[in-house]
Parts: sequence; C-alpha cells; structure tokens
Amino acid sequence: MKVAINQVRGNSGVDVWAQNLCEGLQRTGVSCNLDLLSGIYQFCPGLIPLRKTTCDDADVIQSHTWNGFGFRNETPLVVTEHGVLHDPLLEPYKSLGQKLFHRQVFKFEKKSLALADAVVCVSEDTRQKLVEVFGYTDARVIHNGIDESIFRPREIADTMWDLPKKKTILLFAGNLSRRKGADLLPEIMRTLGDKYLLLTTSGNRNQSQNNIPHSRDLGHLNLEQLIDAYNRCDLFILPSRLEGLSLSTLEAMACAKPVIAFNCSSFPELVVEGKGGFLCERDNVKEMVDRIQYLSQNRQLLSGMGKFNRNRIETEFTLENMVSNYLQLYRTL
Repeated sequence: MKVAINQVRGNSGVDVWAQNLCEGLQRTGVSCNLDLLSGIYQFCPGLIPLRKTTCDDADVIQSHTWNGFGFRNETPLVVTEHGVLHDPLLEPYKSLGQKLFHRQVFKFEKKSLALADAVVCVSEDTRQKLVEVFGYTDARVIHNGIDESIFRPREIADTMWDLPKKKTILLFAGNLSRRKGADLLPEIMRTLGDKYLLLTTSGNRNQSQNNIPHSRDLGHLNLEQLIDAYNRCDLFILPSRLEGLSLSTLEAMACAKPVIAFNCSSFPELVVEGKGGFLCERDNVKEMVDRIQYLSQNRQLLSGMGKFNRNRIETEFTLENMVSNYLQLYRTL
C-alpha cells in the first residue's frame, strides 16, 4: 500500500500530527510520503491541483478538511478534522482577521467533506461539532496518538535551564494564542505569585512573550529539549478554549505529568477528573489557580496523577493504536 499525506503547512500541531502518522505508517512497512505545501495555499487551496504533489501513484490520499478538496483525484481521499473552529462559543476570542479567514475556511471544509471518501475526527467532541456546524454525520473517531517510547518519564538535572529549586514549575507548551488561553496566563501567574514559575515555549510559530509575570520563555525547542521541558516541570497547564485533541497534553501525560485544563472541548476525553488532573470551568482563573496550588501542596497526589496519566497513554493513546486504526480505514477504501 502507498499512502500520500498531502496537506498545507499550518505551523501548528497538525503538521506534527502528519509527521507522526507518516513515520508510524512507515514502521509498519507501508510506503508513505509526506508533502506539506507552503502555507500560502491556505488562502487559495483551489490552486493546489496546479502544483504537482506526491499523490499520483498513491493508493490512498490523506489530507486535512481545510484543504483536502484540492488533492481530489481518482484516488480514495481521507480527510481528518482536527478541530471545528466555527464553534460560536469561540467567536469572542477571534480577531477580525481570523473571523474573515475562518469564513473562507468554512467554505473549503464544506467542499472537502463533500468530496472525501472518508472523514475522520480526532475526538468525539470534534465529531459532535462537525454534526452541529456542518450537519455532517458520517465521520468516524480516531483519537490522536503519540510515541510513548519517545515521550516518557526520565531524570532531568535540577540545574536544567538554571531554574530555581524551591519553586513549583508549571509548563505551557504551544502557540501563544487566545484560543489556547494565553491571554489568561498573566492573571494566573500574578495570582499565584513568585512561589511559582511558568515555562512557555514559542510553539511552531516562533512566538515569544514578555508580559507574563513569574515566567520564562524557553523559545523554540527541538524534540529533545521539549521532552526535557515536560520532565522538568511539576505540572502541565493548558487553559485552552478549544482543542481537537491536544498533542501537547498527550505528550505531558506520557511524561507522567498531571494536567490542569478547562472542562470544555475534548479535554474530558483526555483528562480523568481527580485522577489525572483537574478540569476547571472555562475562563475561571480563580478555580485554575486554586487547583494549581492544591496540587503543588500535595506532592504524593501530584506524583500519583502523573503515573495514572502515563498508564492512560500506554493503554489508549499510543501512536501504534492511531496508525492501526487509520490502516484499517485505508484498507476498506
């Protein structure tokens, strides 16, 4: 079998997901080629057919709902929905430019859904949103998975990044966007005070921050550095308003870290309340702060939650499981 994963570069976790899927397929002996087109095609996916891609001799084409229709030919086409950004609840957090762009994306996604031979959603929440927003009812759910042999607990020197030893270390990994709740981080850290230190990364868009108190921007991290960051922190926080199925949360869980997030979107499918972390009311900074303080003062519980998360990844969210489910789908086509 030959699989062509063709999609437009988004400088986000969707690119990482595509790389993971391609590598996972190759490990099973499947011929797979990944082609990430320039981000300019996000605005004009209708031009994709004019560019030669790697799908000419493929048995299956795998793409994204945002631009998958541009790869449509006689070969079976699978598109994956990584998160429905047209949810009305997300509108207050979008800039004017994002609102205008997402109106175009809506049209592109509608076209991809109509032309695809199969549609996959990365979470049950995403599948439900696809029904609500597009009226599309034939999608199947394949949860994202990660390589637990790469993202794993390991010993990290206390001197890593010269961080203070007596502070509770928090980590936020990803693009610093309002969708991901980056606008709430200053208030969270001001309320927590100087007994806590927040580590942030610049994500895939090379952003940096300078307005979050009691924080340190680690910049853009390579894979090994990112794994070090997960292992160096005490707990992972992600005050995101919408996630298809957060890869960074999966990675933190694989490194045996508790997670504190909002009780919205797909987080209940990942984080088991009271066992792997806490799910707070969306946008409720006080509740998130209270949960962070509670966990930081209960080290035995913090450690137990981390171990619970590691076991949850090993049993339910491995890359091997994800690849196996996609292979079953491809074979039916």
